[in-house]
Amino acid sequence: MKDWILFCIFIPVCYILGSLNFALIISAIKNKDIRALGSGNPGTMNMLRSLGTGWGVLTFLLDFAKGVTAGLIGMFVFRELRFAAPYVLGFSAMLGHVFPIFSKFKGGKGVATTLGVFAVVQPIAWAVAFVIMLIYLKLAKTGFIGSLIAVYLPAISAIISNSIVKHPYWYIPVIFSAIWILVTTFAHRDNFRRLILGKEHSLSLFASESNTATQEETALVTAENLANVDNDSNTCDNSANDTQLSNTDICDGVNKNTNNTSE
Repeated sequence: MKDWILFCIFIPVCYILGSLNFALIISAIKNKDIRALGSGNPGTMNMLRSLGTGWGVLTFLLDFAKGVTAGLIGMFVFRELRFAAPYVLGFSAMLGHVFPIFSKFKGGKGVATTLGVFAVVQPIAWAVAFVIMLIYLKLAKTGFIGSLIAVYLPAISAIISNSIVKHPYWYIPVIFSAIWILVTTFAHRDNFRRLILGKEHSLSLFASESNTATQEETALVTAENLANVDNDSNTCDNSANDTQLSNTDICDGVNKNTNNTSE
């Protein structure tokens, strides 16, 4: 009975923990809004693309820690529910990240937080999935596919292992892992749409922050150059108009002088 009472308490606690969006916090410290940069998603991948590898890795580690914390609470606080609680509390933290109460329920994709949970409950599958994700991101540079691999593999492993071993309440991890896959896929719906249209953002995993800054500066310079070209074009048009007016005035003056002479 005590386990179930604690269970009901920790579910909203882990949701609130998951709602802390470190991408927003870190970008705000740098006087930027990650939602206005790159893909607009307040998560690790967009931080890597927009603010550089260092800030992206820091964001990942902090979001990852949210999942680890939820998983460890479930594993060590509970006795009767120790096999099921990590999945439920971890799922609650992931939902908090994807649908945060502090940001009008518009958050990240929940991948880093999910990886933190599975690092606790499925460490071997997590390690394999994490390595595959890094290799994929290095070679393919389509960030969200690597993220899906990192989530799908340990989730499928959880479904299979719990179905075979059948710990107490074994069906809870199975059900929540299946829902986890669905929620993660739904969270990446815009990525699938951009991929189909050929507009999905690429990711250079080991790009430095200086390179990112250089790209931003280049974009600003390009915009300034385009503005200057527009200004030059307007100046030329105005000069041409002034020249035409001047020529017209001269012709009118000549005609008037000719008429006076004839008279």
